[in-house]
Amino acid sequence: MVAKLSLLLALVSIQLVSGAVLRRQGTQFITGLCKSDADCASGCCGFKSGKCAGAIIAQERDGGCGFGNATPNDDAARKLRGQAPAAPAGGAAPPAAPPANNGAGGAAAGSGKAPGTQFITGTCANDGECASGCCGFKSGKCAGAIIAQERDGGCGFGNATPNDDAARKLRGQARSLEVRQGTQFITGTCNGDADCASGCCGFKSGKCAGAIIAQERDGGCGFGNATPNDDAARKLRGQAPAAPAGGAAPPAAPPANNGAGGAAAGSGKAPGTQFITGTCANDGECASGCCGFKSGKCAGAIIAQERDGGCGFGNATPNDDAARKLRGQA
Repeated sequence: MVAKLSLLLALVSIQLVSGAVLRRQGTQFITGLCKSDADCASGCCGFKSGKCAGAIIAQERDGGCGFGNATPNDDAARKLRGQAPAAPAGGAAPPAAPPANNGAGGAAAGSGKAPGTQFITGTCANDGECASGCCGFKSGKCAGAIIAQERDGGCGFGNATPNDDAARKLRGQARSLEVRQGTQFITGTCNGDADCASGCCGFKSGKCAGAIIAQERDGGCGFGNATPNDDAARKLRGQAPAAPAGGAAPPAAPPANNGAGGAAAGSGKAPGTQFITGTCANDGECASGCCGFKSGKCAGAIIAQERDGGCGFGNATPNDDAARKLRGQA
């Protein structure tokens, strides 16, 4: 009788344990403790934290998914994007998950660090060394692919120009092959005036500069051209661009803030000389052509539309003139 009772209790215990294990799979929500990806409803157990995480955000904040495995993975993120999972090599043990920049890892050869092994804040020589696929352009430290665009000048440490390749991959966009027009801020590396939000790529430095201040400190604008120019400065002042040889001068182009530049007279600040976060009285004082409507501080023309109610400080209503100009809109 005792033997039968013991056997019955043992069977019940096994069932309870089995049930608990089976119920655990896929039932843990974000921040819930997990031992593997399968435990999480999101399909991602943070590689460094052992907590369930969003499949894509984990690639930036947690070194990827795959807690409990030898290497992190981005399987759940790939599934969300409709991509095929990383294929194992010929039936052998699957290789380490490729870095997010898909190919830049080859550039890490000779650096002493295996591709994709450095986590956020880890020192790196290039994007390939980082699990996030992004080596901060200014810092030389692995960073989240998207946050690096705001805080670190982009990814691509060790290259001549920054990139947003890993961020574009996270969003499911095609890789950028060159610096996008008008996206580089002051001190950002540029190949020509069109790359800069200020419309001025320093003639001597090859870095974006304030249109007017560049005339004094950088020999003018126009990096990559045979001769420097002051086109962006003339535009800020409401003057006509320099006349081409043998032709009449074209009509005057409007200032970046659509007239506010003239209002800067008497403010004590020369037009176009204030950089991002610099105090301003109107759009004309800012190299970006945008004086935040709520803050009275120079701001990026596009980001100000979200964070500052638009541009146009000192006017009755905000505007998006500089943002429209960047986008090539009328």
